[in-house]
Amino acid sequence: MAAAVMLTTCKKREFTAEGPTDIRIYNGTGQTLGDVTVTSTDDPDYTVRVHNFGTVPAGAYTEYFRFDIAYTEADITATIGNMSYSTPVTQFDYLTHIGQDRITYRLTIADPVNRILETETVIEEPIDDL
Repeated sequence: MAAAVMLTTCKKREFTAEGPTDIRIYNGTGQTLGDVTVTSTDDPDYTVRVHNFGTVPAGAYTEYFRFDIAYTEADITATIGNMSYSTPVTQFDYLTHIGQDRITYRLTIADPVNRILETETVIEEPIDDL
């Protein structure tokens, strides 16, 4: 009986070299970002690919959130006041996945007139709890 319990509790999680990837947001816009939503892929085969980080004050980092897969670019939307901002639409088909790392998408405003966000992707460290 003890062996049966041990086998079920020690079951190895299945991961691939593609992921998972832990993502957090850094708000470098100088303004509070609301409703910050990251879409890490448009492939419906991945279950965890969209997450809303909520409100991110200027100069602040969010907590990490684990996505099934991530790339150096993502589709990110947010609000400043009552205005919607977003990154340019990502063509995920041509990107290389990041893998089992923790990354930060550092957001700044690239074009305030057209409300375009710019993303700098920083690979922080490997995931240590897999």
